[in-house]
Amino acid sequence: MESPDYFLRFPHFQRKPALPSNDEFNRLARQMKWKRGSKKYKHERSDFLASEFNIHYGSDATKLENWQRLCIELDIGQAIGSITKCRKALAKVHVNLVDLVDTRRTGESVEHFPNVSALRKYTKETKKVFPKSAAKADGFLKALLRVII
Repeated sequence: MESPDYFLRFPHFQRKPALPSNDEFNRLARQMKWKRGSKKYKHERSDFLASEFNIHYGSDATKLENWQRLCIELDIGQAIGSITKCRKALAKVHVNLVDLVDTRRTGESVEHFPNVSALRKYTKETKKVFPKSAAKADGFLKALLRVII
């Protein structure tokens, strides 16, 4: 990714920061004439979602404060004292990563699913799939990554 703010690469694009991420990206894709499903579309969507996550939650996975903020936002608790404990706590949380990014964009809270099966069903129904390549590259996202397909 070239910039922490993905949209700096597109100065003529009129951003609407309160829109859900899929809607915002699809507006840009239409403007740029990226065909849905193409390699370019998939690559740009992956970069966009990773950038959105990093803007809202930070990109330094070595800072305990970043992990604690994510745990607090996901209602895990405030008193987690190490990155390892945060990772373990997050391993028990099942949220859709696109929805998590959207909590900062739309102000709506993210839904917690009771298990991976319920998350998988929701993700497939809504087609809100966070690109695995982007999630694996980021320490925070990797902690929340679940096998969906």
